[in-house]
Amino acid sequence: MYSAENYLWGWVAYGIGVACLLFVLWFWMRKLRFTTIRHLFLLLATVFLLTPVTAYRDDFHLAPAFFVSLYEGFLATGDDVSFQRGLAPILAFSFFAFIFYGLIRLIISRFNKSRKENKKEDKNKKTIAKK
Repeated sequence: MYSAENYLWGWVAYGIGVACLLFVLWFWMRKLRFTTIRHLFLLLATVFLLTPVTAYRDDFHLAPAFFVSLYEGFLATGDDVSFQRGLAPILAFSFFAFIFYGLIRLIISRFNKSRKENKKEDKNKKTIAKK
């Protein structure tokens, strides 16, 4: 078994690798016209790659959920082993991430509308003052 420090350094190296991969995905998609699709795809990739789950059922150390799912789905044997142990947290985090993204977009659009209205009012006041 690995120690907590081994898992920590594994997560550090894995996090750096995920950051590089997400940068490459962003670079490929940066000229995509629809920003919402780009944001949602990057958000889904981030959630998919960074969702943690316990590495083993009797161990408290965390590992990336999709690696655990792949391992248990393809290599592990037994009745209680399947893809679902890693898939369920990924789906739950994805759901909450999409909800959070929608709320943030809504809040930002409200602030942008009020800012545009304030700029129009200021512009109207300046034109009235000049007359």
